[in-house]
Amino acid sequence: METSKEQVFIDTVQARSHQLYRIAMSLLHSPQDAEDAVSDAVEATWKNLWRIGNKAAIPSYLIRCTVNAAKMELRHRHHTEAIEPYQESLIAPEQASIADYLSGLREKDRLLLILKYQEDLPEAEIASILRIPRGTVSSRLSRLLKCLRADVLKEE
Repeated sequence: METSKEQVFIDTVQARSHQLYRIAMSLLHSPQDAEDAVSDAVEATWKNLWRIGNKAAIPSYLIRCTVNAAKMELRHRHHTEAIEPYQESLIAPEQASIADYLSGLREKDRLLLILKYQEDLPEAEIASILRIPRGTVSSRLSRLLKCLRADVLKEE
């Protein structure tokens, strides 16, 4: 028996809710805003489920909607409003320098690293989510890792 799009959507939301929250949190740094972004993404995906041709594309579409909802929230914030720092409970002390490094990156670079190394998504899926060529994903990751290595060596 073939699984319906609706069931794939429900299964995806249940299986990836923590991942969606982490992605939103990495952009928004606010638990309430991250929850709102995920909720908005789930609603948007449900409303547009008929537009998704392939059931296998539902997870990537849901992640893309989460990123878009988080970006929308960032645009609505006042430019002078300070972004809350990462809460200590979300990041282990040994990862604090990584969080500091990530917070200093441009949003698109930070998101790329988070999708690849925190969420462990394949480059092809990242390219689909970010709507950029796979080669661009690969070259940006390579450049970012080279910069990170240089920064780490500089600190030592």
